[in-house]
Amino acid sequence: MTEKFEKSFDYLKKMSTLKKVLIVFVTLLIFIIVVEQPGRDTKKRQSEKFFIPKLIIEEITKVQVDHSIQEKQVVLEKKEGAWRVVNGHSSPADEEKVGDFLKAMYSLKEGSLVSNNPDRTAIFSVDEKNGVHVQIWNHKARAIADFYAGETIPDGQYLRRADKDEVFQTIPSLTRFLADSLDSWKDKTLLSVEETDIRRVALQTPEEEMVLEKKEGVWRMIQPEDYEADSLAVRTLFDQFKKFRASAFAESTEASQIDFSDPDYKISVRMNDESLQLVLFKRAEEGDAYFAKNGDKDMVYTADQLLIDSVFGLKFKAESPAQ
Repeated sequence: MTEKFEKSFDYLKKMSTLKKVLIVFVTLLIFIIVVEQPGRDTKKRQSEKFFIPKLIIEEITKVQVDHSIQEKQVVLEKKEGAWRVVNGHSSPADEEKVGDFLKAMYSLKEGSLVSNNPDRTAIFSVDEKNGVHVQIWNHKARAIADFYAGETIPDGQYLRRADKDEVFQTIPSLTRFLADSLDSWKDKTLLSVEETDIRRVALQTPEEEMVLEKKEGVWRMIQPEDYEADSLAVRTLFDQFKKFRASAFAESTEASQIDFSDPDYKISVRMNDESLQLVLFKRAEEGDAYFAKNGDKDMVYTADQLLIDSVFGLKFKAESPAQ
């Protein structure tokens, strides 16, 4: 009798546990349906007349821009979490610029319908001959958007979906992205490091070499003099180092002739793990332009005097207060 009672009691306990699990599951399901509302963002974007309602930035893996008149193309692909320019000579893309482009397309609002006459598409430069053709795919290789961008208007632009005749006035304009050259999409980063990962910085100019070193949590200039570095100058320097970029790519014929063995300016960054990051600058024979490169890479860029001054023009010795 006792054995039967114990079995019955164990069965009831198991049933109780199953009930608890079932209650938790149902509660979570209700939460997801009522609060999270799967697809809510897409539905909301459709109701608010976004031009590309199904665009989810995190899921986009390919963007292609074709200029019919200029006969140029930009193809961006996300591979292993990083964006690359894949047509021409494949190279890392400017992640910030790609992100801004995707955000601009995400925010495109479908404004007034200005025409639905297929014979008038050329007037707005959204036909196949004159328009800029933009295509977007997601991680499932599914086309999310396919449209032609035309003339820019105040605060917006004319756009037409590739399979439709309707021409819409949309906001904002995408021209600042669509008009850019292939090289403008390529990453021109010379240096990208965080202050917390650095223990020493050397800045070499034609006149001297300045060396900053972190001692007991404080940045000090140890060469050519020894003093505590101005905190504002130090912060400005490391803000620059987070994304230190060149202006453009050097022409291949020019790049092959540049001798960086004796640079005019040199940045040496010693990391906490003892690795070394170098940025070298060589002044061009004419004008105020410079050629620049990472110490361990072959790519040669161009830089202007402003970039040089943003680092080598900093004053690390705090001025004494006026008496």
